[in-house]
Amino acid sequence: MKNIFYLLMGCLLFFACKDSEADIYEGDTMLNFNKGVSGNGFVLNSQTYSDYKISYGALKAVQSNHSVKLVFDASKSTAVQGTDFDILNNASDDLSAGETGGEFTIRIYKAPAVQSGKTAVFKLQSASLMNAGFDQTYTLNMSLTCPVTSFVGNFTNTESFWNNPGTPVEIVENPAVPNQLLIKDYLDVGKDLVLNYNPTTYTVTFADQNTGYFSSANGGFIWLRPSASKVSSFNPCTRQMTLNVYYYIPNVGAYGDQVEKFVGF
Repeated sequence: MKNIFYLLMGCLLFFACKDSEADIYEGDTMLNFNKGVSGNGFVLNSQTYSDYKISYGALKAVQSNHSVKLVFDASKSTAVQGTDFDILNNASDDLSAGETGGEFTIRIYKAPAVQSGKTAVFKLQSASLMNAGFDQTYTLNMSLTCPVTSFVGNFTNTESFWNNPGTPVEIVENPAVPNQLLIKDYLDVGKDLVLNYNPTTYTVTFADQNTGYFSSANGGFIWLRPSASKVSSFNPCTRQMTLNVYYYIPNVGAYGDQVEKFVGF
């Protein structure tokens, strides 16, 4: 199952990516979406609405108070503000001195929601803070939720560090543990990747896990854990899952965050 070619390339780049003390940022305080640039928001049949949080950050702590707005880009969206969703608190958030970020709340309404989903695209705006040159657009996919039973089945690993892109995989529910999925034989034959999910938001978490693959070039077993900065999630209606995985060798170094994307067929 392992993508040996990419792993060998990873070995060549490995020590350039080795963990080191982060440099202290001394530039301007600029805004960006700091926990990923897309997400899935769901509303249940039993709900009138559900709330979804979008996080943003400043590259360093602000030294005074600032107001930040979340701006809806209707031209790039299929959802309609005021019908499909609203941005609470007048789409504004106050950054107080010393803070490095905040969040906005999107209220998704059940009545117009559909299982196929609608998208809403957002940008950040502030009269007193500049925007960074990256992570400036956030896309929220909002839909009426589908049961997990409609999600599980056969998938293509369309984007991958661990596999050859295009590798077929099977994702199943774990009958012994509620709200747990297994990507069968993903790490190796007989070695599943175990995922836990929130049944309301479909965000995904997973424990630190030894992949079982020994990198002779770097002298250690490759482990994985969730990205510290990007959220993993899946959409049970569209049957798409995106995992943000941090690959590393304990006490040696890291391959860094990598994307594993799965699309059902």
